[in-house]
Amino acid sequence: MWIGCALLHTENPNRTSFSTREIVDRIYKENIYGRLRPGIQIHVSLHGVANVRPNPGRYRILYLVDRGQYRLFKREKDDYHVYREGGKIRPEKTAIPDEYNYLVDWYENEYVQS
Repeated sequence: MWIGCALLHTENPNRTSFSTREIVDRIYKENIYGRLRPGIQIHVSLHGVANVRPNPGRYRILYLVDRGQYRLFKREKDDYHVYREGGKIRPEKTAIPDEYNYLVDWYENEYVQS
């Protein structure tokens, strides 16, 4: 989910948010795991959204900008539901395929600073 949204941000620098469908389609296109994992749409629209009450995960990967529009969460700037305190914000480089490690650097050095 994080990789899909990060790719959309880097590929569309003039856009500030993306729909659930766009994020899911980008994840599908990337095909990291050989198939689209079941439940990815609910992860994008609920489980990974920082400013929504957790159900059940506490991830703070995405931020709901407007109904059905999401962007990556910015830890220093965005509010989040209190029950998501301490929740995961982005993957560690060791947890993702090497070809996506540049996205973690982009996120930390450019995205969260903007």
